[in-house]
Amino acid sequence: MKRTLLFTMLLCCLILVSCSDSNDTVDSPVAGNWRIASIKVSNATLIQTAPSDENITVDFQSNGNYAGNTTVNQFDGTFETENTTLTLLSFSTTEVADTQFGTAFYAAITQAQVPNTTFAQFAFQFDSGDLILTFGDGGEMVLE
Repeated sequence: MKRTLLFTMLLCCLILVSCSDSNDTVDSPVAGNWRIASIKVSNATLIQTAPSDENITVDFQSNGNYAGNTTVNQFDGTFETENTTLTLLSFSTTEVADTQFGTAFYAAITQAQVPNTTFAQFAFQFDSGDLILTFGDGGEMVLE
């Protein structure tokens, strides 16, 4: 009887330990589909706004993946957020010559890269529903 009770308790403990709240989702405030409205590359005084006929979009998914496109390229990777920091843990892209606005986007990603690493980091905040990413020496991307 004691063996059966001990076995039952052990089995219950194993079931409780193996059942976690994790369902492969990331509780991230940046999750959603965003359109880049403007880009200011570090040290630049000019803010480039998205041309009316051009969209750069990115979808931060709840599973920690993201995907997006410029006018001619696609990109994707994985991300995480902690406090007010967005980290692109990986970044893959097609490599077709891009528009001026697309080139500014790739320059921003490059300038956000943390030295001696393969990932890019941005500080983020929200302003009137827009997602503001800051990076480098005064760089900024506004996503709506």
